[in-house]
Amino acid sequence: MYQVFVVEDELLIRQSIRNVIESMPGPFAFCGEASDGEMALSMMQDLMPDIVITDIRMPFLDGFELIRHAKAMMPWLKIIILSGYGDFESAQKAISLGVDQYLLKPIRSAELTRVIQDMAHQIDEGKTKSTLPRGYDQDEVQHALRQHFMQQLLFGGLNTATLLERARALELDIVRPYYQLVLFSFSQEEFDYQTSRFAIQNLLQELNMPLYYFNESNQLTVLCDGQDTDSLSEKVYQFINILRHELKELCPTITTVVAGVVQRLSGVCGAYNTAADLLKKVYGVSVGQVVDVNDTAQIAAEMIELDDPFGEEFQQRLQYASAKDVPELVDSVLASPEGSRFNSMLMRYYALIDILRIASQQIARATPGVDAKDIATRLSSQHNIFAASGRLDSFRQTAVELLQQATSMKQENPANIKYSHVISRAEKYVAENYCDPNISLISVAKYVGLSSAHFSTVFSQTLGRSFINYLTAMRIERAKELLATTNLKLSTIAMEIGYNEPNYFSHVFRKLEGITPKEYRNRMSLNADQ
Repeated sequence: MYQVFVVEDELLIRQSIRNVIESMPGPFAFCGEASDGEMALSMMQDLMPDIVITDIRMPFLDGFELIRHAKAMMPWLKIIILSGYGDFESAQKAISLGVDQYLLKPIRSAELTRVIQDMAHQIDEGKTKSTLPRGYDQDEVQHALRQHFMQQLLFGGLNTATLLERARALELDIVRPYYQLVLFSFSQEEFDYQTSRFAIQNLLQELNMPLYYFNESNQLTVLCDGQDTDSLSEKVYQFINILRHELKELCPTITTVVAGVVQRLSGVCGAYNTAADLLKKVYGVSVGQVVDVNDTAQIAAEMIELDDPFGEEFQQRLQYASAKDVPELVDSVLASPEGSRFNSMLMRYYALIDILRIASQQIARATPGVDAKDIATRLSSQHNIFAASGRLDSFRQTAVELLQQATSMKQENPANIKYSHVISRAEKYVAENYCDPNISLISVAKYVGLSSAHFSTVFSQTLGRSFINYLTAMRIERAKELLATTNLKLSTIAMEIGYNEPNYFSHVFRKLEGITPKEYRNRMSLNADQ
């Protein structure tokens, strides 16, 4: 699939070009658009297009500056200029920047289609390097192209045939019976990016392991392959030991996750997602350790066989306790012989889920007409169960807060929560449907059985903010989570949270957070685990 990005300040022209691309036969996809060069550059870093069609004269950052910066970051780009100016100087400058086609407006659909197809043909023939502007180091270009290929392999979007074609163009022999990923996270306090990255690249070159990807400034993913599972496992763990040994002076603390073995290139993306999720869970809990995804299944199985320390006996004591008694009850569990099991993050996570259930059920018993599931939804939105599982102290604090909420409800008057059930249903409905771009105050009011005016008043009085502010905050919080924990494109995140227009999503995000989504992602990357 060839991803095409359009940069043009005239809306009608952008729409016309988009129509041409979307109507083209073959593996062509319109992946995004921008009205100026500055916005385009930010979006292109996430979308990673193959072909860019751009105007020259645009606000903020003109087409020539866009091309110069974009080529530096993405040397493989094929550039098509559409311009209303046919002067020799502009054409000469375009050629010097490595532009592949210079077309004058107005452009006919058939001609644009032909040019885009020619660009794709050049990509297939592996002519990217020959069209690069002078001054680019060929090793750096090759590295950038392989990084781009690995990104496509890890994050999906291409079929196996296309992956094999691009691997062949990069002279990569990747056809093997088995594949396995290894993810490394380097301690940011110890990791010198430039020095360590150079050492890692040299090591991987010596070991003939060309497929690797620097996800973040301190994270690395390497693809290993083998003829059978036993030899592949031996190769993987030998490589881990070598890398940790070679970097022990530069970065002694390296947290490692070994993904599951897959037999198809199309399975690499799923294996990566599972391993990346596990890396987030174990980082801060098992820092500097090597964790295999298969280990987690074994740990979970062992937990099922254990007695529940927050079981029937604990719940009976809780029934007669007041809010001030809760810390002592929780501490008695942690100090018991079974308390040592809470040294495991997974055990803390499962225990908090159980405590959330206990608290929800007790609150429901104290408030007639309120469903325990609705209460659980509200409590989940108030407490980040996963984050609280990361450390023992945060686990204790969250457990105490949940149980204190449950015990304090016994003294409350149900009349004070007249609309609690309605709001709980509304919150649950929004939590399940906020990604629907058509959700509105009217649709939610209809769902809970109130007029829109009545629902708006009840909602704002109960939660202290308007419905639209509540919905927007929920969407942006989910966006922040995706920006911090995934490498999804901004356009994908926008769709994920209910915005059809990526530019509008960026506008709302910046209005609430004071920075762009891209800046937020970079900041979270720099501040991770500090």
